[in-house]
Amino acid sequence: MFKRTKLKKVSNPFKSSKKAEPASSSTTNSPTKTSTSKTNVLRSANISDLTASSSSKMFNPRELYSFGFTGKVITMAFDFTQSLLALATETGELRIYGEKQVEVVIPLENKIPIVKMKFVKGIYLIAVDAKDTILVISLYSKKVLTTVFSPNRITCMEVDPSLDWIFFGLQSGTVMIYDIDRNQFSNMKIENLQKAKFFPKDRLSPVVSIQWNPRDIGTVLISYEWVTVTYSLIDGDIKQSFIYDLPPFSPGGNPSMNVDKLRRPKVIQSLYHPNSLHILTAHEDNSLVFWDANTGELIQARSLLETDVNIPQAGLINNTNGDSGPQILSVDWICQSDPEYTSLVIATGTTTGTENIQDLTMLDLGGTPLYSLTSYEGMSKYYSVPVQERHFPLVNKSKIRSLLPIPKASPYFHGCHDPSFILILLDDGEIETLLYPSGLFTSKASLFPQNISWIRPVVTMSMAVAVPSKLWLGMMSSNSAKDSLLKGGSLTKRPMRKQELRSVIVTGHTNGSLRIYDASHGELDDSSVFDVNVSQILNKSTSVSITHASFATETLELAVCVESGDVVLFKFEVNKFYDPENKNKENNLALEFGRFSLNDHKEILIDVKSRASRYVKQGFMPITAVHAKRGRISAVTNSNVGFVGIAYEDGSILVIDRRGPAVIFMDNIRNISGIRGQNITAIEFSIMEYGQDGYSSILMFCGTNNAEILVYRVFPESNGRFAVEFIEFTKTNDAGSISKIDTFAKANKISCSATISRMQDLSKGIPIPGYVCISGQSDIRIIKPGKSKESHRSFKFPLAASGLSHVYMMNSKGQRELMIILSCLLINGDIKILSVPDLKELKSSPSLVPVHSAFMNGSSVLKNGEIAVRSGKFKMSLISLVNDPKSEITKKSVDTDTLYNPNLRIKYRPQVNTLQWARGTVTCTPEQLDILLGGERRPASKYQESLIAKGTLTVKPTDKPGASSPQLYKKPVRHGRSSHYGVLKSVSRAVETHWDVLEDNFNDYATAVGEGMNDAVEQTGKDLVKGSLGF
Repeated sequence: MFKRTKLKKVSNPFKSSKKAEPASSSTTNSPTKTSTSKTNVLRSANISDLTASSSSKMFNPRELYSFGFTGKVITMAFDFTQSLLALATETGELRIYGEKQVEVVIPLENKIPIVKMKFVKGIYLIAVDAKDTILVISLYSKKVLTTVFSPNRITCMEVDPSLDWIFFGLQSGTVMIYDIDRNQFSNMKIENLQKAKFFPKDRLSPVVSIQWNPRDIGTVLISYEWVTVTYSLIDGDIKQSFIYDLPPFSPGGNPSMNVDKLRRPKVIQSLYHPNSLHILTAHEDNSLVFWDANTGELIQARSLLETDVNIPQAGLINNTNGDSGPQILSVDWICQSDPEYTSLVIATGTTTGTENIQDLTMLDLGGTPLYSLTSYEGMSKYYSVPVQERHFPLVNKSKIRSLLPIPKASPYFHGCHDPSFILILLDDGEIETLLYPSGLFTSKASLFPQNISWIRPVVTMSMAVAVPSKLWLGMMSSNSAKDSLLKGGSLTKRPMRKQELRSVIVTGHTNGSLRIYDASHGELDDSSVFDVNVSQILNKSTSVSITHASFATETLELAVCVESGDVVLFKFEVNKFYDPENKNKENNLALEFGRFSLNDHKEILIDVKSRASRYVKQGFMPITAVHAKRGRISAVTNSNVGFVGIAYEDGSILVIDRRGPAVIFMDNIRNISGIRGQNITAIEFSIMEYGQDGYSSILMFCGTNNAEILVYRVFPESNGRFAVEFIEFTKTNDAGSISKIDTFAKANKISCSATISRMQDLSKGIPIPGYVCISGQSDIRIIKPGKSKESHRSFKFPLAASGLSHVYMMNSKGQRELMIILSCLLINGDIKILSVPDLKELKSSPSLVPVHSAFMNGSSVLKNGEIAVRSGKFKMSLISLVNDPKSEITKKSVDTDTLYNPNLRIKYRPQVNTLQWARGTVTCTPEQLDILLGGERRPASKYQESLIAKGTLTVKPTDKPGASSPQLYKKPVRHGRSSHYGVLKSVSRAVETHWDVLEDNFNDYATAVGEGMNDAVEQTGKDLVKGSLGF
């Protein structure tokens, strides 16, 4: 044992010299020499078994809750009416989310990944799995109603939010129509029109894209590889066709090859303009081609960069540099609340070497010119010169898989009616959230339920801690978030576990966010997420992935480390800079200018209090940034007594006193003679007796990557500051890095972890003999600091997590007694419960959940007898160990949350405008469509879901109930019957001009009525919420 010379004659540095007792007679050595095996020989000790009365019957390991996903998300769908979000993973898991923590896992018999999903009528979710099986899922019963096998591979699907019918495009080119309610296919099917009508000698083309006419349910837009058609369900025939041919020497979207020949780029997608008068086809050569839906006239062919790309250019040669530019992946035609104001959102991607550049391009088209007053030249200019063009890059992100706009006006127009957010699903399962149309990306955790935080963005660090219940519930009450995008469903209340310590999950993410939330589901009325963004505080966007974090649960302090090696210290308190309305503009502007990069600072500790977000009233506020420039962090611990230990991969160690703040110790363990470890991997602050001191002191135990333990003492100096001295080191474990250090008192089984109350008792000079429990790579060692090594136990598999838990057990007299146990989670998921200090096995349990060993080190053993198991990249499970019949923890509710709300109404489907009606467009009602597709003898409804949903349909556009306005929307009445071309199609241009004036006035009126409808639905939602709360 080594001791510092300046304390050699002082028995208790926390007492004054007048009260000092005689110094300990133990031998001291120079700290520059290594302690030999003779110094710390393994001595047998008379140790009482602290858990002698324990038995395996007292333990019942079981899963309480799970968080995240079992695999990466591969598809998603949003329902406007019920305000729900469905996510499906590659492992065949399907989860549906609503407000707050509402989450329902739909049980699927076959774990086949779902690749396509659509909501229908607010009560059905239609899914297609990887084996082309169609699943009809009920939001009402939360189960699969039926499964249907497709006769061919499904390439695309199209639904309407208000109809029972689904179109499935097949690999063979056939379009089949399925009746959800009657669970049968329609007798009507659409053959491969490209093969039958246009290119009979070409091979069969799959159906590339299907889209329902946004104004007329009797017409659908179907695309094959070479041709796009509008198809009339009423006539059973093609209304118009669109074929994009590039003449020789026309550049097209990608002039890279064969520009001297006639080309026909394949279609990858087709879309209707929200007014249904124009059509857009996107092609594999990056051409965006706009057509007149009625005449089939090509209006404009352009790419992202060029216009009129279908017009030959003299002297055009092949682009031989190999740079084909960004590849168009998908297009969404977005409209504002007034559908005549539109924009295009185009997802592109370019892979150059190892760099993957993703991009979203917005072409703001503005208000659409009047159809009959605008020439083709005028419309061509309209699509050639957008109001503005903006790019939203996603640099070095995984490839974009799909986009999902979140509409706020209606479920129609292919889900693109006035969205404020667009979800971007990437190939690696991550979801980016784009604010539209600003183009800013947000990862605010409160926008979605907590479990979705695991992929917004991807988690890089995870752990769990036990926080005093009263303290935690008080924190939660100050962090009520009301800005969730999802408003649907209702949470099933579950009984709250009666615990002195609540389990809390902490996750760090790639963008520098750290999130802290309650590890339960439905136990708390309002479980919010504490969201800390280190990236904004450091004012940097690179190397900000969270690598380590430490949460002092009694003082509510945080230490968060990022990839660059910077550390930010936080404290839970009221924000002094809270100013959400920006009333103090000048001061806020000055603060913004003061938030420069830390690279401009030479000092180690930098005050960052002013960098707190002005939008957060109370929470974890930044206090100090540690900019030591020592490289990556290997370990960090924020103690409950104000000291922070930070270790770096280069062997450096810093100890910071937050009360200054001040750096009170800085050294490198590689300077200590005899140490084989290269860096510190675990740090723990304790208050206990060291060796034969006869008094307790603040000890800092540090474990190295070579199974060694270093002991430091933190003591007060005469000037009021604290200092740190190195005492000794010893080899404790077999091999590998030390992952966890715990301490506990010998007498009363209580943890010796440093706390404010124990620190205040140091002046009393009371010695606290205790043990140190050290977890290595595959073994556990218990020692008496400064005295002897005690018990040792090895495991067949490496340790993923370990720790001491203080739990209440039933003793032989039937009384609740506080016990201490050592819980060990192995890398294969097995759980070992041991007694201390003799390390006898009390209970062994095989893995309760499927685990992925690569992520198991993100697991934690908690002080309250629970284990947070990081079982996969996107998932964590909470395991309870103790079998306590009197505790609510054993009563796991089987009731799931409610998804469907029958009081919400589906909005009225938009119809053709007055000019289209006057021209003779034959409109089809839902009832007529049912007869057309289902026949006169269509059977009765098979599911009660359809009967429920039928009562929620808005069958005609109406104003607010009880509104004073006498005017109501009335469907135009036409006298006589016309053909599908319409008897007014031949009316002169002068008459059309007259109708255009009527069209303008009518559309303005319809817009006003629509806004009234929005207000009515919004008020209904508010009344529903008030009613549920008893107001």
